[in-house]
Amino acid sequence: MTAWNPQPTVIINGVAHTSVSLWNVSIGYGRTSIWEQARASFANISILNTTGTDHGFDMNQVVIVKVKNSAGTDVTLFTGKITSVDNSISSSGSVATTAIQTITAVGPFADMSRKIIGGSAWAKEMDDVRLTRIFNDADATIDVVDTPGVYEFQAITPPVTDAYSLAASYATQAFGYIYETADYEVGFANESHRFVDARDNGYLTIPESYILWGDVASQKTLADITNSVIVSYRAGSESAEDLTSQATYGIVAASVDTELHDAVDAQTQADRYVTLRAYPRTSLSSFTVQVDSSVVTDANRDKFLAMAMGEPIEIDNLPIAIKNTTYKGFVEGYTFSINRYQMSLTLSTSDFTYSITPTRWQDVNAALIWSAVNPAIQWDTYD
Repeated sequence: MTAWNPQPTVIINGVAHTSVSLWNVSIGYGRTSIWEQARASFANISILNTTGTDHGFDMNQVVIVKVKNSAGTDVTLFTGKITSVDNSISSSGSVATTAIQTITAVGPFADMSRKIIGGSAWAKEMDDVRLTRIFNDADATIDVVDTPGVYEFQAITPPVTDAYSLAASYATQAFGYIYETADYEVGFANESHRFVDARDNGYLTIPESYILWGDVASQKTLADITNSVIVSYRAGSESAEDLTSQATYGIVAASVDTELHDAVDAQTQADRYVTLRAYPRTSLSSFTVQVDSSVVTDANRDKFLAMAMGEPIEIDNLPIAIKNTTYKGFVEGYTFSINRYQMSLTLSTSDFTYSITPTRWQDVNAALIWSAVNPAIQWDTYD
């Protein structure tokens, strides 16, 4: 079998840098914790300049990073705009001077953070409509905003502030998250997104042999617990608690401010905060896969190159001391590290139980009929 290598291409302001001058590339997306929203993606690119060429790198020039997939076809990993150029001398002598030029580029959330919107009245509307409004006001290119809407927000005149902060706030209030794509697009994944994706497409199985185990750890922490919560909405507040969790771990309370319009939505969210967070879960630390390794199949390699925030993953046969059952989780953030011949992917994930909310009728396939349900299923044990 022919060894795969990434053969990266970095295109800056329309000019491809594919020669041996390409030194190192790091690309990052997403978040490190499920309890926060994704930040702007970034690419750090080091170019070894041995010819004294003035490449004319400048702010806001478009940067595109591509690698070859298993079929030898270019796959875009990142599109962004330059925010800084750092130049340093690596070596100098009578024959030549070698410089390293480090380019930093960022994704569309950075543009949104510099776009000021708000200050005019917004109607009462569902979460999908509100997020679409914010993205459009920010002049962002939209990938997907999940529909139908799940939660209804009250009519409001929002503060005059940056579009990213507003999008992040409303995504959190809707139990969803905002994300970026490799093509400089933004999107909103609603509360049901991960459940539907895992149900329809399953979990990407990552064999234990793919993972570099030197820094793998797991953690269970009291900081993840909430067993008493109050959720405010337009006209008051609703609450929920788990008495068994309180008896075991003590009362761990939280207060959540929202702009939800209806009491029923506030109660639903209060119940779900407690359902998802009343008990600690074992989550893995970030871990790294060597994408160019000979043990990685072409199919899995191509899946890694198409990695996205929210990807369902599964790892079997973990050491019992790390996780005593099969680990199922969702990707929260990911980082590619690339040179001309090697590539690694570092994943930050969360346990699936923090994301899979109770099923809503709108998420059930309309074609499902009772005769298609296995008669041996017991409702009290159904998963």
